[in-house]
Amino acid sequence: MDLGLKDKVVVCLSSASGFAKGIATEFAREGAKVVVSTSEAFRKELDQAVADIEKETGNKPYAYTYDVLDNESITVMIEKIGKDLGGIYGLVNHCPGPKAGAFEALTEEDWADGYQKCLHSYTYAIRAALPFMKEGGGGRIVNSTSSSIKQALDNLILSNTFRMGVVGMSKTMAREFGQYNILVNAMGPGRIYTDRIKYLNSIRAEKAGMTLEEYNEKDAASFPQKRYQSVEEYARAVVFMGSPANGAISGQVICVDGAMTTAY
Repeated sequence: MDLGLKDKVVVCLSSASGFAKGIATEFAREGAKVVVSTSEAFRKELDQAVADIEKETGNKPYAYTYDVLDNESITVMIEKIGKDLGGIYGLVNHCPGPKAGAFEALTEEDWADGYQKCLHSYTYAIRAALPFMKEGGGGRIVNSTSSSIKQALDNLILSNTFRMGVVGMSKTMAREFGQYNILVNAMGPGRIYTDRIKYLNSIRAEKAGMTLEEYNEKDAASFPQKRYQSVEEYARAVVFMGSPANGAISGQVICVDGAMTTAY
């Protein structure tokens, strides 16, 4: 299937590593003009992502930096991308995970940080990209979140709270932006063994009195597929949702989790 992404400008936020880097890789494989981005503090990882993606796909992405905690920097970067590359068709919102912990263990500063990373930064990126999409006759927005959009995760109250805000925002924007041929969806990965999952599993293993390796084995065995999902599996689903080949799926909440969550 031709997804129709050839030379389409697609911006992937917080994509120097992890599954967001995987998403950028699959967009590049489809011939899109892909933007990878992160903060200046991770410039080394960003440059490596550019090299890795070009080597794997033959399509060199464009690299930009911003600060997820600085809304003005998000706006400036998105506007610069649109002007530099001649528009924006796709936007994949992604962010560093918020702090883990139960309610009583978290401060108001932690709540403000989680809100900014997981929800507020998304609104700034969308607001900046929207005029380019409208001018170009349409676009696709994928708000990447977590499996907590389907089922609450213990010890992750910040993620559980703000990811659901992204769901409500996405549904509403899908209805508002449909008239412009702009489709908006919220998506969440299952358990993909990234550095984030390693960090969370380390906390869970310590609480359970287990080694990380023991916890990983027990964790994977509890899933219907008896394994962790791969970055590529999630990325390919995101790429379809963010492509012209998706002409009508909008306002939806989709988990690529191998039936891990039990909610409908």
